[in-house]
Amino acid sequence: MRKRFHWAAIAALVALLLVAGTVTADDDDDDGFLGDAGEGLGTAAAWGLAFSTTIIIWKPGLKYIRANADKIVEDGRWLKKKLGKANRWYLKIHYWVGAAAVLVGFIHGVAMNKWEVLFWGGWVGMLFMSITGSLLLWKWPPRKVKKGARLLHAQRAVLVITIVLLFVSHEFFD
Repeated sequence: MRKRFHWAAIAALVALLLVAGTVTADDDDDDGFLGDAGEGLGTAAAWGLAFSTTIIIWKPGLKYIRANADKIVEDGRWLKKKLGKANRWYLKIHYWVGAAAVLVGFIHGVAMNKWEVLFWGGWVGMLFMSITGSLLLWKWPPRKVKKGARLLHAQRAVLVITIVLLFVSHEFFD
């Protein structure tokens, strides 16, 4: 089961990277050393970040449905069991897509050959969220570290600052 998920995630990432060059139809000649593929990677990273942030909607919705499962269907236990399974799948996808977005965003930044701090500030925010999120998964960190990582990872301000930095740098200074 795990191997099948890993291969599906790898296949999805490869497919994303293969079509990334065709995502944009821009004729700029200053697209960095990968040309249009560099911009396509940026688009792919943006979509990865967008999907990763859907957890903001997923978690409260999941809690609400679990709390009202008996009111929604006759067999509330069945629904709660299915929701638990769906949540485990969603979180696995959230981990992999978020990590892929950070990696693809890095390749995009290098390919576009933009080295100003503003451009890399958004990527650092993505990396920060990815590192704090991964600390929650590992068994190594002590409880205090995990608690701090959870607070930082779930902090909406970090996400908002990251998105603002990415938007401002790409919209006004690109």
